Amino acid sequence: MLIRIVLKSIVILLFLFLYALISAGIMALPASRARKRSRLSGNVSFFASLGLRVLGIHVISHRTKRKGIRSLTPNYLILANHLSYTDILVVGSLMPSVFITSVELKHTFPLGLFAWLGGSIFVERRSPAGLKREIGEIEQVLAEGTAVALFPEGTTSNGETVRPFKNSLITAAIRSGTRLLPVCIRYRSVNGQPVNRENRDLVYYYGGTTFFEHLPRMLALKTIHVECDMLRPISPHPHVSRKDLAARAHAMICAVYHKSRSAG
Repeated sequence: MLIRIVLKSIVILLFLFLYALISAGIMALPASRARKRSRLSGNVSFFASLGLRVLGIHVISHRTKRKGIRSLTPNYLILANHLSYTDILVVGSLMPSVFITSVELKHTFPLGLFAWLGGSIFVERRSPAGLKREIGEIEQVLAEGTAVALFPEGTTSNGETVRPFKNSLITAAIRSGTRLLPVCIRYRSVNGQPVNRENRDLVYYYGGTTFFEHLPRMLALKTIHVECDMLRPISPHPHVSRKDLAARAHAMICAVYHKSRSAG
């Protein structure tokens, strides 16, 4: 187990160095802000796929077909449930996106540094003035044609349920006319065993556990299987409130999430 942790750590450090180097190069390019964000999201997607392989995380993706997701990746405001920091790798590997995260993470080493290098948008929901400015920034990114990913629960959980969604940032999708893409993430097995109360803390990252406390548990695992359902996109309308849109996305994700748990 110790050898596995050490080897994975070495490979991850190498990948992170390359990721940071390429991101810094993209930021230094004489290109527009929109083009830089697009390239940064593509860089995140590439290294997210590599990271999943190193961690032994196997992702099975299901996409809704009827009235479904277009063959060409458009820009969506992605709304996903949140269980662990590996959710970013899962979503990022499937669709290049700019992630929305909290200002608290911005000051958390090393997660904040790598989020910044990926072009993430940092939001402070407790500041009305700052939130208005950040909604405008998200709206601009969506209008430029880049997908934006949001974990609207606002925090991770122990997987018992999907927490209620915060809806203020959905305003950006309404203003830009961008469709919402509900995404349900379900961790199915750990080392070949179904995820349950006894082993879930090896994967789920929540509560008072720090990143460096949790990471060795993750690195010690051989395999993790994840299912990611990209559900039917939701079109915003001026007469439909952000609260109603959030409730609809939440209901869609919960229906898949809890159906899966009861079946398992």
